[in-house]
Amino acid sequence: MLRIMYTYIVPFLLPAAIYIAWVSYRTRYVAKHGGEAPQLEQGPWPLLLVLGAILTFAALVVTAFSQGGSPDSTYVPPHLEGGQVVPGHLEPKDHLEPKKP
Repeated sequence: MLRIMYTYIVPFLLPAAIYIAWVSYRTRYVAKHGGEAPQLEQGPWPLLLVLGAILTFAALVVTAFSQGGSPDSTYVPPHLEGGQVVPGHLEPKDHLEPKKP
């Protein structure tokens, strides 16, 4: 669940969260010093949605290229060894095959 949140939800909502924080800060500043406060409803929402989509795509690309193993490796599923759970992992193919003389 956290992976989904950090990969999809956070990058998509980050530009809007930054904009909302800026509007909140600016509204408080204007209340103290005078002037016109920015209107949250008139914000650049289409731009923020596009930026969120770009950030989400970038997060997916980084995840795809930074995780995983070699295409010729073999996945070893989680199993018990000596009463301890060994998590699933990738091992090189030559490590699992018996050596031929």
